Amino acid sequence: MKGILRFFLAAGIIGLLLLVLYLLFLPTLPYDLAIIGGMVVDGTGNPWFRADVGIKGERITHIGIIPSNEASEAIRGEGLVVSPGFIDIHTHSDPGLIANPRAENYLFQGVTTVVGGNCGSSPFPIGEHLEKLQKQGVSLNFATLVGHNTIRSKVMGMKDTPPTAEELGEMKRMVEQGMTEGALGLSTGLKYVPGAYATTAEVIELAKGAARYHGIYATHMREEGLGVIEAVKEAILIGEKAGLPVQISHHKVVSADLWGASKETIRLIEEARSRGVEVTLDQYPYPATSTDLDVLFPPWSLVGGDDELKEKLSHPETRQRIKEAIAHNIVHDRGGSDIGNITVTYFKPDRSLEGKSLAEIALLRGLKPTPLNGAEIVMDIQLKGGGRAIYHCLNDEDIERIMKYCGTMVGSDGGITLFGRGVVHPRNYGTFPRVLGYYVREKGVLTLEDAIRKMTSLPAQTLRLIDRGVLREGAYADITILDPQRVIDKATWERPHQYPEGITYVIVNGKVVVSEGKHSGALSGYVLRRRDKKMAN
Repeated sequence: MKGILRFFLAAGIIGLLLLVLYLLFLPTLPYDLAIIGGMVVDGTGNPWFRADVGIKGERITHIGIIPSNEASEAIRGEGLVVSPGFIDIHTHSDPGLIANPRAENYLFQGVTTVVGGNCGSSPFPIGEHLEKLQKQGVSLNFATLVGHNTIRSKVMGMKDTPPTAEELGEMKRMVEQGMTEGALGLSTGLKYVPGAYATTAEVIELAKGAARYHGIYATHMREEGLGVIEAVKEAILIGEKAGLPVQISHHKVVSADLWGASKETIRLIEEARSRGVEVTLDQYPYPATSTDLDVLFPPWSLVGGDDELKEKLSHPETRQRIKEAIAHNIVHDRGGSDIGNITVTYFKPDRSLEGKSLAEIALLRGLKPTPLNGAEIVMDIQLKGGGRAIYHCLNDEDIERIMKYCGTMVGSDGGITLFGRGVVHPRNYGTFPRVLGYYVREKGVLTLEDAIRKMTSLPAQTLRLIDRGVLREGAYADITILDPQRVIDKATWERPHQYPEGITYVIVNGKVVVSEGKHSGALSGYVLRRRDKKMAN
């Protein structure tokens, strides 16, 4: 009996050794993942072509024909479009990624890279924030800009004065610190305080600091309604004088008085490009904006912050001036001429107001829905801590004209959400599928190939993200696979927390993160820094 046991024990050991040797010398398959038979839209704007895409590690290693037995895993791509992962050049994802690194609302749109720090607001120091994200892990790639409003408020508070030489020097130092720590450029929010108090000359000096490190200048311009023409001229001048590319954020015309002015803004941009100023823009595909309610206040009233605003509103004459200015903005600027066009989306002291228009709130309070009564409601909300709103104030002809312009990219102007929480703009869930489904398939405003170019290679080129935004051998394997007949946004104004349809797979740095509507949990995104090896070779 002992002999038999010894025999089986020896046989088992020999078998185990043979298995180990087999595994050690097993030929490595050429590809970790292959996408077979898809319609490749490579991001350049060229027509689609049929090919297989092979991935090894984090890179695309082959585009052509791949035998199915040469890949460890295969995705069947017949009838599907294989595209570079979408790059959202304009987001406010900085704080949200800390709370929700899975970023489902972006990944389910096909977005594999988001850029934060826009509209003049960014984390600071930049390096600390990037290190925190890198240590935590994220499901998509993240890059950021350094924000002018953030820096100005740290140095000067809410003062409406030009900086002293010492203050300007400190702001320049902080911009350059942000760039050396990895920011891709400088952003401004000149419509918001304290950025609204900065002169053009101040911004030029700070932009020169970003230019030294080959960054871009991204701007929420000083005006997007009344004054939009002058604001475009100012943005171009800043880029021209500082010597760096200009990215006009979420370009639109919010004033009904000026609908159609996109003809002139695009002419100015083309004129600037003809003389060597690199100007591009981004846009979200919705007829409504979203921002804080204090955007309706005249900038002078916000000097000194909340405490001083309360003091101003306690004086009847000053209060009346502020009220009339807000009413004017409701009629002639962001209000679209009707308080029914403004819907409160966030007001912590009274959540029952969220989802209601100023007109509805006025009627609930026994008031007529007039601009002056709307202004009264806005002031009341601001005194109780402030709130956010959606403003239905855009024109479809301007939206489509801007969308068609060759230098326009797709950008959500959204942030990382927690599903079902709060009233949010549907752009947070549907921006990219809406362009592909509504503006490409249903309306024919863009071709599929050009729409994808605006989502991929154009933002990658603008940000100098080498090896991203295109499908080619050697590029990072950020890939979105979609059904061109099904892709569409589902988020609505009434029910914004709805994921889109038709985005079937999303791959980030070679790892499948989204598969048939499910998040894998993978945190395969990279934190992208200026001149990082993960940005460029």
